[in-house]
Amino acid sequence: MRLSLRCLSPALQPSIYFVTAFLTVLIFGGLVAIIEAAPASADPAENPALTLTARSAKTASPHIGSAMAVLATLQDAEVLPPEGTPEANHIIRFVIQFQSVFTKSDDVAVQEFARQALAEQYGNQAPDNVNNLRTTGWTADLLERLSDEEARHTSEDLRVLAPGFASFNLSVEEFHRFMQLVRDARLAFQARGLEFSTIFSSRRKEMPGAGSS
Repeated sequence: MRLSLRCLSPALQPSIYFVTAFLTVLIFGGLVAIIEAAPASADPAENPALTLTARSAKTASPHIGSAMAVLATLQDAEVLPPEGTPEANHIIRFVIQFQSVFTKSDDVAVQEFARQALAEQYGNQAPDNVNNLRTTGWTADLLERLSDEEARHTSEDLRVLAPGFASFNLSVEEFHRFMQLVRDARLAFQARGLEFSTIFSSRRKEMPGAGSS
């Protein structure tokens, strides 16, 4: 049975604040040139704040949509800090930047960490799946497995990732914070009888580049 997001909570649409802040980070961070917000739709089932114009959706990178889906999923889980706070803006930034790390970085330690995270399920195919992320961006499977892998290591063990993260102006502490948010979201959904992967998949279909990921 297909799960409807309408059963999650009375207020399940990610706020305009998070969408606007996300796009601001992208634009002023130089990651995209222009993204246009779509006009409000007459269909109440649609979320106009998360809908881009047809022209923008066609040209937007799948990485934009996948990062937006992560934020929408975390908000559905109610694990994000209050809107407009420095911490909320910080999270938007590192969701975007850590995606760049795992899809663009050639750092050996970062690539090996991702392969280890996926190896338990995919075995020898793990390197191919890591390479595929360069096209798809964040996936629920990767986020869940990265969060499990991160939890298995001490902060000292994770220091090997510091040079690769530093190239993207990120830290091991920020990675821990991100992975903890994913773990918290998974637990929050489980408490409602839901799955992180199902919610992420539904959110991803709403975002630009859905057909490419």
